[in-house]
Amino acid sequence: MKKFLSLKRAAALCLAVCMIAGLLAGCGGGSSDTSDGGAAAEVDTSTLTVALTSEPDYLSTCDHDSLMGVQMNLLTYNGLMRIDMETLEPVCDLAESYTQDSDTEWTFTLKQGVKFHNGDDFTADDVVASIEYAQTFPASTTYTGAIASVEAVDPYTVKITTASPTPNLLYDLAYHYNFILPKSLIESGNDFSANPVGTGPYKLAEWNKGNTITFEAFDEYFDEARKASIPTLEFAIIPEGSTRTMSLESGEVDFVYSVASSDIERLQSTESISVTDVVSVENFFLYLNCVTTDFADENLRKAIAYGINREDIVAGALNGFGTPSYSCVSMGYAESTDENAYTYDPELAQQYLDAWGGDPSTVSLDIICSNDTKTAIATIIQAELAELGITVNIEETDDATYQAAMRTTDLTSAIVSWSPANAMTYVQRFHSDRRNQTPACLTDETMDAMVEEMNVTMDDAARSEMITDIIAYANEICPFVPIYQVNYYRAYNSALQNVVCSATGYVDFCTMSWS
Repeated sequence: MKKFLSLKRAAALCLAVCMIAGLLAGCGGGSSDTSDGGAAAEVDTSTLTVALTSEPDYLSTCDHDSLMGVQMNLLTYNGLMRIDMETLEPVCDLAESYTQDSDTEWTFTLKQGVKFHNGDDFTADDVVASIEYAQTFPASTTYTGAIASVEAVDPYTVKITTASPTPNLLYDLAYHYNFILPKSLIESGNDFSANPVGTGPYKLAEWNKGNTITFEAFDEYFDEARKASIPTLEFAIIPEGSTRTMSLESGEVDFVYSVASSDIERLQSTESISVTDVVSVENFFLYLNCVTTDFADENLRKAIAYGINREDIVAGALNGFGTPSYSCVSMGYAESTDENAYTYDPELAQQYLDAWGGDPSTVSLDIICSNDTKTAIATIIQAELAELGITVNIEETDDATYQAAMRTTDLTSAIVSWSPANAMTYVQRFHSDRRNQTPACLTDETMDAMVEEMNVTMDDAARSEMITDIIAYANEICPFVPIYQVNYYRAYNSALQNVVCSATGYVDFCTMSWS
């Protein structure tokens, strides 16, 4: 197991680097020789060490809805279906095949010979128990609510009946709420966060909270094509961006999940380091409490939407590595639209503020931020909304506190992102069912009716048109304020092969190998 930089040592090293950089700048140096630096040390091919900005709250499947939590779930669990990280289409995983017998009836033939980490054999009973277990969690409603019944026809055949036509079922079954757990452990009350037993390519070895999470390859993994080739996978929690970069350059970590925007060009020019640039469907937005605050008023939300200069945010907080986002749903889906989208228009912002009719000096926009990038974004928003007389307060917090706050109506706002594999899943966010996960979000009767009609429309062309209409209507009512769409920059030791990074934010660690 590799050791990584302590914060004290990293800070000292960072200071030294900055001092040297300053001296070089003073001497007129315009370039640096990186041919000898950056992960040049001998590689331990038995281990892959990954630097994360923050750790997940849970390693279980049904207690969260965070990108990093799902990333961990993908290591230890499988679903009947999985989302292919390159195509973003659902493909069979624990299911060998499936048939759609009617608009509401689906039959799944399961793979045989699959083992759970605890040695249990995987059967249809585990599928039934897992989906019924997920349905006990209110937050799973978006992904399990359409399922009326799950039946084990025989040990390796499952029949799923939905309450109404459900065209998104295969995507839903690939979502983490529907990952499959051993029936025996569900019945015994196992804590799947402390003991995440699934059928996945890795199994948990140790979770040293706040420091590292270590996984070991599961030798009996069922899918030979996706069986982990690196025995040990270690995630090191390194919140500070420059420290992650230096850890990669020194060889103390092998992969940086999230590269600080200020370091992208530097790492791109380092010979022994590769940097992937993936155009994402992840939309960052300013989530607003629409239940217990003044932001329940649409005019006030729109005043903020038109009062924020997204180009300034991309330039100032992201060093230009991002795309301003004006629509409530990412561009890049077939159904994406910028109809009714928001531009930067201070005069229009003032008009909406006047239409709201309140005193902006009484508005306190308290933004919680879980990392340094979000804090930088909030700082620019703070300056821009001051022009409208709105006070912005910034609260920096760890990810666990941030996620806990999102599950209450106590917070005012937060910088949040969302990156599902398809637009149909994305627009589910606008339905009132979303309050089961984020209680303070906006609900709207017209929106509910639009989403519910889409959910039962099996005709692909008609459904796509409905999705576009939903996005346009979301932009009209402004449930939250879009900020930017991100490109994913993942940096890693160039000796790593088969690196697959999804447009939805996930990395396929089980396919990686050392050259």
